[in-house]
Amino acid sequence: MPLAPPADRAPLHHRSIEFHGYQRADGLFDIECTLVDTKGVDVPLLGTGRVVRAGDPMHRMAIRMQVTAGLEVVGIEAASDATPYDACPEATASLQSVVGLKIVAGWTEMVKRRLGGAKGCTHLMEMLVAMGTAAYQTVVPQLRARGDVPAEFAIEKKANTCYAYSTERPLMQSLRLQRRCVALD
Repeated sequence: MPLAPPADRAPLHHRSIEFHGYQRADGLFDIECTLVDTKGVDVPLLGTGRVVRAGDPMHRMAIRMQVTAGLEVVGIEAASDATPYDACPEATASLQSVVGLKIVAGWTEMVKRRLGGAKGCTHLMEMLVAMGTAAYQTVVPQLRARGDVPAEFAIEKKANTCYAYSTERPLMQSLRLQRRCVALD
């Protein structure tokens, strides 16, 4: 069901975030994210004398992260092509601090510890947090299709992680019943 029609309004801010996941020829997976912010009005930038014109990007950023089938981050690169302040692109280097981490429960907190506050860029950090979900959605279905799901990605690990995966709802009850039937064979 779509949202109700909105009240009369004027556009002030638009953020577009896009994710793409790829299987690489070398067996790794690339997860890419782009973020573009535009404004519906001219915005004077504090302390700079510059103005971002309506419709021009306030932010245009991209991250490409390489992960293994076990969701370990083995490489990352970022670009900040449009930013409000000259120092902002320097923050891309801080993303190297996530190389070696695994995308598992606690990913968000691990990323925030490494990149939060003055250690990194808020926008790049937010992108990277959401890239964990995109990585999972890219890699795990491929593993399941091959029948090669590591224990840390077993469906039982999803129990009670969201509304649909509640152990009280039909999906998990059905999966539990299917597992019992397979075990009896």
